[in-house]
Amino acid sequence: MSAVDKEVNYSVVFMGEIIIGFEKQQVLKNLANITRLSSEEIEKRFFNKAAGRVIIKKTSDLEKARQYHGKFSRAGIAVGIQMDFEELE
Repeated sequence: MSAVDKEVNYSVVFMGEIIIGFEKQQVLKNLANITRLSSEEIEKRFFNKAAGRVIIKKTSDLEKARQYHGKFSRAGIAVGIQMDFEELE
């Protein structure tokens, strides 16, 4: 199987940490503005310790993944971009 037989997807992943210099209340407000979720939903989705890492967005477009990365980083949460390979049938 060659690289041509695989599709690359990029996942923007929240690592469970707030960036130093941000307060949690401000981060919750920032995330509410971006996601249009309620504070309770954000708390459950992003800060639930049992969830571990949270996939925020999956896309096959690296540039789009970078845009999401920047947007969520500016909101105050530590995010990364992870490459996922899916085999084509």
